[in-house]
Amino acid sequence: MNQATFIILGATGDLSKRKLIPAIYKLIKHKKIDRFALIGASIKKTDIKTILENSKKFISNSEEKIWKKLENYSYFFELDFYKSEKYQEFKKFIKEIEKRHKLKGNKIFYLATLPEHFKEITKNLYENKIVTKYDHKNNCKDCNHPWSRIVYEKPFGHDLKSAKEINKCIRKLFHEKQIYRIDHYLGKELVSNIALVRFTNRIFEPLWNNKHIDSIQIILSEKIGIEGRGKFYDKYGAIKDVVQNHMLQILSLIAMEQPKKLEAKYIRDVKAKILKKLIFKNAILGQYKGYTEEKNVNPKSKTETFAALKLEINNKRWKGVPFYLKTGKNLDKKETSVHIKFKMVKCLLTQGCPSDSNYLTIKITPSNGFYLELNSKEPQTNNLIPVEMNFCHSCLFGPNTPEAYENLLFDVIKGDQSTFVRSDEIEYSWKLIDSIKKNKYKIYKYEKGSKGPKEINLLDNKIIRWRA
Repeated sequence: MNQATFIILGATGDLSKRKLIPAIYKLIKHKKIDRFALIGASIKKTDIKTILENSKKFISNSEEKIWKKLENYSYFFELDFYKSEKYQEFKKFIKEIEKRHKLKGNKIFYLATLPEHFKEITKNLYENKIVTKYDHKNNCKDCNHPWSRIVYEKPFGHDLKSAKEINKCIRKLFHEKQIYRIDHYLGKELVSNIALVRFTNRIFEPLWNNKHIDSIQIILSEKIGIEGRGKFYDKYGAIKDVVQNHMLQILSLIAMEQPKKLEAKYIRDVKAKILKKLIFKNAILGQYKGYTEEKNVNPKSKTETFAALKLEINNKRWKGVPFYLKTGKNLDKKETSVHIKFKMVKCLLTQGCPSDSNYLTIKITPSNGFYLELNSKEPQTNNLIPVEMNFCHSCLFGPNTPEAYENLLFDVIKGDQSTFVRSDEIEYSWKLIDSIKKNKYKIYKYEKGSKGPKEINLLDNKIIRWRA
């Protein structure tokens, strides 16, 4: 059943251009789909040729044969998301394309729109019977029965109230096994590898608790600014745009208990339990100089472009272990990493005791891999120096690892929800974010290209040695 019609609602947007169409191209190139069609829908007047050409520059070393195939199987439909009568025409159009290319009826609806449009689009898809509830393929009598799956792009709402309203709407109309709430960081190879590293290597799990771990840092730094997204970003800021989804999802994978099986239901069960137990302790917020002069940004904006947070988890395994999160725009480098600091060992030396403890570091971007930092003796002395046991992902598997959206779209085709976020995870994370945002923190200014505000070390009573 590796065939599907990809229907992108919001096909003229940046997400479609930069990520979704290149991902579909890669699925074709890597032969992960047998037959397909692509339908782009948007309220804007345009054509599929323009949409594809705008996307082509984001595909490195595109092959003409594959590109021509994508062109020949792609279409555009002008759709006002708020006009119900247009959806009947849309339904007819989809059926015509499926018939033309002899497709069996599998459909992926990707809502690449702002979250305020989610409910209206969902209702219209349901009321016009473009998408209906169905028996999940594992329970159906005919396991070749065509399926329809709906992908909701992040952010999923803008606070707990809006997230609950969207969840209520889509759960009422569709089966949970049809619903894919995306967080593209879960499609990155090293993020999806976190659980496998933890639970398939015996050396880690006995140490994975507050008896042996001192603290954990999760860092997501960006060199770029808001890149013309002033209207959107000024409403969200760093905490809602990045912490609520990417960073809390990584945290839940790091901190979760061992699931019964490494399958979607069980993984999401244990992740949700972690997010429910999160406690907010403190925050340092910043804004890069010049942010209020950006296009579509309020000149008096107090929106944070930088956030450093201290969180804790109120459970037996993690009680007392601080989780430090740091993210920001226009910083000195692009990096996403996790740094797990183990507690110091008792020093048995008369001199030259180690100055720092061991670290396990997971590098997610720009380089992929992980390394264990140990203390080792320097030759001909008793001095201890840190050395790395290093795993370089690209060195072993090469540079052509599938990108996040290719992985995620393929998971949708397979019906694998393990890399997608469940409704309770969304709501627990928004509940935490709401508790942070209700506090009126001072916004510290910082220079572009710096590590953030110099006040960052005020986050805790002790000085934090940030690893990136």
